[in-house]
Amino acid sequence: MSGYDFELPPDAPPDMVAIAELGAGLNRLTAAVDTLHRQHLELRDAVTARPGGAGGGQRKAPAGMPWPLRWDDLDRDAAAQAWAWLIDWVGWLVDRYEIAEEIPTCWYRHGPLIEELTALAAGWHTAYDDNARGDEPLIWHERLARSRARLRDWDDFTRCRNGEHTDHTLDLRWPDDWTDTATTAANADLAGRPQTTAAGRPSEEAS
Repeated sequence: MSGYDFELPPDAPPDMVAIAELGAGLNRLTAAVDTLHRQHLELRDAVTARPGGAGGGQRKAPAGMPWPLRWDDLDRDAAAQAWAWLIDWVGWLVDRYEIAEEIPTCWYRHGPLIEELTALAAGWHTAYDDNARGDEPLIWHERLARSRARLRDWDDFTRCRNGEHTDHTLDLRWPDDWTDTATTAANADLAGRPQTTAAGRPSEEAS
């Protein structure tokens, strides 16, 4: 009979035929799994070999820039490099996209604007990196559109207009001991939660 690894006698009992059919099915399944495995390896190798793929090269930071750019972690030298790069980039952004009315010229005196523009600059750098995917510049522009809305909100909030900076004073500040009270509340929440054993079951102490 075709499809089997051996010929069955014409008068083979039904159970022998069933076993032969099962064996033939297992052989076909094994061959299919082997084919899928080879295809997976070929796809993995192709992704690894392409620019920007896994192991295909890491994205480089801007020349002389600390990366990733986290302001609270920068020392004086690193911050000087970051400031020079960011000031230059923001000047380019404003001119290129004609958004001088949306970003106050005193942006560097407002922490939230510094963080927003730093995030935009970092995103722009990676979107236009040599190893970036072809659609990343488009994704960056979509994020720029959302960011511009936030920048306009901040401009309304700070009330800085026509190059005149307005110092912003907070009408409400959190009390200095807020972290202590928050920690106390967190500990109270933890005390009411069951402990989990290594087996994944609540311990008897917490019950």
